[in-house]
Amino acid sequence: MPQRVSNATPTTAETPETGPAPDTVPASGREAERVAAQAVDLVAPTEALHSDPALTDGFKSAFGQHPAGIAIITASGPEGPVGLTASSVSSISADPPILGFSLQASRGSAAIVATAESFVVHFLDADDVELARSFAVSGAPRFGEDMAWTTLPTGEPLLTDVRRVLRAVPLARIKAGPSLVFNAAVVEVLGVEGSGRPLVYHQRQFHGLSEESVLGLRP
Repeated sequence: MPQRVSNATPTTAETPETGPAPDTVPASGREAERVAAQAVDLVAPTEALHSDPALTDGFKSAFGQHPAGIAIITASGPEGPVGLTASSVSSISADPPILGFSLQASRGSAAIVATAESFVVHFLDADDVELARSFAVSGAPRFGEDMAWTTLPTGEPLLTDVRRVLRAVPLARIKAGPSLVFNAAVVEVLGVEGSGRPLVYHQRQFHGLSEESVLGLRP
Protein backbone atom coordinates (compact mmCIF):
# COMPACT_ATOMS: atom_id res chain seq x y z
CA MET A 1 0.00 0.00 0.00
CA PRO A 2 1.20 3.55 -0.63
CA GLN A 3 2.66 5.39 2.31
CA ARG A 4 0.82 8.56 3.28
CA VAL A 5 3.14 11.51 3.64
CA SER A 6 0.80 14.48 3.89
CA ASN A 7 -2.98 14.88 4.03
CA ALA A 8 -3.28 18.48 2.93
CA THR A 9 -2.98 20.26 -0.37
CA PRO A 10 -0.51 23.13 0.24
CA THR A 11 -2.29 26.39 0.88
CA THR A 12 0.10 28.43 2.98
CA ALA A 13 3.77 29.38 3.02
CA GLU A 14 6.12 26.45 3.38
CA THR A 15 6.33 24.79 6.77
CA PRO A 16 7.39 21.30 7.78
CA GLU A 17 3.72 20.41 8.25
CA THR A 18 2.13 21.82 5.11
CA GLY A 19 4.77 21.90 2.39
CA PRO A 20 5.21 24.62 -0.24
CA ALA A 21 2.52 27.00 -1.40
CA PRO A 22 1.95 27.65 -5.12
CA ASP A 23 2.84 31.33 -4.81
CA THR A 24 6.29 30.43 -3.42
CA VAL A 25 7.35 28.08 -6.22
CA PRO A 26 10.15 29.45 -8.43
CA ALA A 27 9.61 29.13 -12.17
CA SER A 28 12.77 27.09 -12.69
CA GLY A 29 16.11 26.07 -11.21
CA ARG A 30 17.15 23.87 -8.32
CA GLU A 31 14.75 25.51 -5.90
CA ALA A 32 11.83 24.68 -8.20
CA GLU A 33 13.02 21.07 -8.35
CA ARG A 34 13.26 20.93 -4.56
CA VAL A 35 9.78 22.37 -4.05
CA ALA A 36 8.22 20.08 -6.67
CA ALA A 37 9.81 17.06 -5.00
CA GLN A 38 8.00 18.00 -1.77
CA ALA A 39 4.58 18.18 -3.45
CA VAL A 40 3.75 14.58 -2.59
CA ASP A 41 0.82 13.10 -0.68
CA LEU A 42 1.57 9.41 -1.27
CA VAL A 43 4.67 7.40 -2.15
CA ALA A 44 4.24 4.29 -4.27
CA PRO A 45 6.16 1.19 -3.15
CA THR A 46 9.47 0.76 -4.95
CA GLU A 47 10.02 -3.02 -4.61
CA ALA A 48 8.65 -3.70 -8.12
CA LEU A 49 10.63 -0.95 -9.85
CA HIS A 50 13.48 -2.23 -12.02
CA SER A 51 16.07 -0.25 -13.98
CA ASP A 52 16.71 -2.55 -16.95
CA PRO A 53 17.63 -1.26 -20.43
CA ALA A 54 15.83 -4.12 -22.18
CA LEU A 55 12.70 -3.55 -20.08
CA THR A 56 12.84 0.17 -20.79
CA ASP A 57 13.23 -0.36 -24.54
CA GLY A 58 10.31 -2.76 -24.62
CA PHE A 59 8.17 -0.39 -22.58
CA LYS A 60 8.92 2.53 -24.91
CA SER A 61 8.17 0.39 -27.95
CA ALA A 62 4.84 -0.77 -26.54
CA PHE A 63 3.66 2.71 -25.66
CA GLY A 64 5.07 4.14 -28.87
CA GLN A 65 2.54 1.97 -30.69
CA HIS A 66 -0.27 2.94 -28.30
CA PRO A 67 -2.07 6.16 -29.33
CA ALA A 68 -2.84 8.68 -26.60
CA GLY A 69 -5.11 11.71 -26.46
CA ILE A 70 -3.46 15.10 -26.09
CA ALA A 71 -4.29 17.77 -23.51
CA ILE A 72 -2.81 21.02 -22.26
CA ILE A 73 -2.78 21.55 -18.49
CA THR A 74 -2.58 25.17 -17.33
CA ALA A 75 -2.21 26.75 -13.91
CA SER A 76 -1.41 30.09 -12.32
CA GLY A 77 2.22 30.50 -11.24
CA PRO A 78 4.08 33.09 -9.18
CA GLU A 79 5.47 34.70 -12.36
CA GLY A 80 2.31 34.34 -14.45
CA PRO A 81 0.39 31.59 -16.24
CA VAL A 82 2.05 28.29 -17.08
CA GLY A 83 1.04 25.31 -19.19
CA LEU A 84 2.31 22.07 -20.66
CA THR A 85 1.24 19.44 -23.17
CA ALA A 86 0.34 16.05 -21.68
CA SER A 87 -0.57 12.70 -23.20
CA SER A 88 -1.27 10.95 -19.90
CA VAL A 89 -4.70 12.41 -18.98
CA SER A 90 -7.29 9.72 -18.35
CA SER A 91 -10.73 9.25 -16.83
CA ILE A 92 -10.71 7.72 -13.35
CA SER A 93 -14.39 8.07 -12.42
CA ALA A 94 -17.50 9.68 -13.90
CA ASP A 95 -19.55 9.87 -10.69
CA PRO A 96 -17.96 11.64 -8.93
CA PRO A 97 -15.87 13.02 -11.85
CA ILE A 98 -12.17 12.31 -11.28
CA LEU A 99 -9.34 12.47 -13.80
CA GLY A 100 -5.74 11.41 -13.61
CA PHE A 101 -2.40 12.30 -15.24
CA SER A 102 1.31 12.13 -14.58
CA LEU A 103 4.14 14.66 -14.71
CA GLN A 104 7.90 14.56 -14.37
CA ALA A 105 7.60 17.56 -12.11
CA SER A 106 11.21 18.56 -11.66
CA ARG A 107 11.36 22.01 -13.22
CA GLY A 108 9.61 24.73 -15.19
CA SER A 109 5.87 24.54 -15.82
CA ALA A 110 5.60 21.00 -14.45
CA ALA A 111 6.98 22.15 -11.10
CA ILE A 112 4.34 24.90 -10.94
CA VAL A 113 1.47 22.58 -11.89
CA ALA A 114 2.71 20.05 -9.32
CA THR A 115 2.05 22.46 -6.47
CA ALA A 116 -1.01 24.28 -7.85
CA GLU A 117 -4.22 24.32 -5.84
CA SER A 118 -6.20 23.98 -9.09
CA PHE A 119 -5.58 23.63 -12.82
CA VAL A 120 -7.41 23.57 -16.13
CA VAL A 121 -7.29 20.58 -18.49
CA HIS A 122 -7.85 21.38 -22.17
CA PHE A 123 -8.58 18.38 -24.43
CA LEU A 124 -7.23 19.17 -27.88
CA ASP A 125 -8.74 18.67 -31.32
CA ALA A 126 -6.74 18.23 -34.52
CA ASP A 127 -7.04 21.93 -35.30
CA ASP A 128 -5.31 22.71 -31.97
CA VAL A 129 -2.08 21.03 -33.06
CA GLU A 130 -0.06 24.28 -33.05
CA LEU A 131 -1.09 24.83 -29.43
CA ALA A 132 0.06 21.31 -28.63
CA ARG A 133 3.45 22.01 -30.20
CA SER A 134 3.81 25.37 -28.43
CA PHE A 135 3.18 23.87 -25.01
CA ALA A 136 5.37 20.81 -25.68
CA VAL A 137 8.57 22.74 -26.43
CA SER A 138 10.46 24.27 -23.54
CA GLY A 139 10.88 28.01 -23.97
CA ALA A 140 8.30 28.32 -26.75
CA PRO A 141 6.15 31.49 -26.62
CA ARG A 142 3.00 31.03 -24.55
CA PHE A 143 0.20 33.28 -23.36
CA GLY A 144 1.25 36.12 -25.64
CA GLU A 145 -0.92 38.59 -27.52
CA ASP A 146 -1.15 36.24 -30.48
CA MET A 147 -2.62 33.42 -28.35
CA ALA A 148 -6.33 33.38 -27.50
CA TRP A 149 -6.52 33.09 -23.73
CA THR A 150 -8.02 34.71 -20.66
CA THR A 151 -7.87 34.40 -16.89
CA LEU A 152 -10.75 32.67 -15.14
CA PRO A 153 -12.36 34.29 -12.05
CA THR A 154 -10.68 31.50 -10.06
CA GLY A 155 -7.26 32.59 -11.37
CA GLU A 156 -6.29 29.86 -13.84
CA PRO A 157 -5.42 30.65 -17.48
CA LEU A 158 -7.98 29.43 -20.03
CA LEU A 159 -7.16 28.79 -23.70
CA THR A 160 -10.35 30.14 -25.23
CA ASP A 161 -10.01 28.43 -28.63
CA VAL A 162 -10.12 24.96 -27.05
CA ARG A 163 -13.64 23.56 -26.88
CA ARG A 164 -13.39 20.70 -24.38
CA VAL A 165 -12.17 22.00 -21.01
CA LEU A 166 -12.37 20.88 -17.37
CA ARG A 167 -11.22 22.65 -14.19
CA ALA A 168 -9.93 20.38 -11.45
CA VAL A 169 -8.34 20.35 -8.01
CA PRO A 170 -5.81 17.74 -6.86
CA LEU A 171 -6.96 14.90 -4.62
CA ALA A 172 -3.63 13.08 -4.36
CA ARG A 173 -0.10 13.37 -5.70
CA ILE A 174 1.63 9.99 -5.74
CA LYS A 175 5.39 9.80 -6.11
CA ALA A 176 6.14 6.94 -8.52
CA GLY A 177 9.75 6.69 -9.67
CA PRO A 178 10.75 10.01 -11.28
CA SER A 179 7.12 11.07 -11.82
CA LEU A 180 4.18 12.42 -9.88
CA VAL A 181 0.86 10.69 -10.58
CA PHE A 182 -2.17 12.90 -9.94
CA ASN A 183 -5.77 12.13 -9.09
CA ALA A 184 -7.87 15.28 -9.43
CA ALA A 185 -11.53 16.09 -8.80
CA VAL A 186 -13.31 17.91 -11.62
CA VAL A 187 -15.08 20.91 -10.12
CA GLU A 188 -16.21 22.77 -13.25
CA VAL A 189 -16.99 21.91 -16.86
CA LEU A 190 -16.00 24.83 -19.09
CA GLY A 191 -16.67 23.21 -22.47
CA VAL A 192 -17.63 19.86 -23.96
CA GLU A 193 -17.98 20.45 -27.73
CA GLY A 194 -15.07 19.41 -29.91
CA SER A 195 -14.42 19.59 -33.61
CA GLY A 196 -15.09 15.89 -34.04
CA ARG A 197 -11.39 15.34 -34.88
CA PRO A 198 -9.55 14.60 -31.62
CA LEU A 199 -5.79 15.06 -31.55
CA VAL A 200 -3.78 11.95 -30.68
CA TYR A 201 -0.09 11.14 -30.35
CA HIS A 202 1.27 7.99 -31.98
CA GLN A 203 4.82 6.98 -32.90
CA ARG A 204 6.16 10.42 -31.91
CA GLN A 205 3.78 12.21 -34.28
CA PHE A 206 0.50 14.10 -33.86
CA HIS A 207 -2.51 12.64 -35.69
CA GLY A 208 -6.10 13.79 -36.16
CA LEU A 209 -8.90 11.26 -35.93
CA SER A 210 -11.70 11.57 -38.46
CA GLU A 211 -14.72 9.69 -39.77
CA GLU A 212 -12.38 7.91 -42.20
CA SER A 213 -10.59 6.35 -39.24
CA VAL A 214 -13.74 4.67 -37.88
CA LEU A 215 -13.66 0.89 -38.18
CA GLY A 216 -17.08 -0.45 -39.05
CA LEU A 217 -18.47 -3.33 -37.02
CA ARG A 218 -19.01 -6.62 -38.78
CA PRO A 219 -22.72 -7.62 -39.20
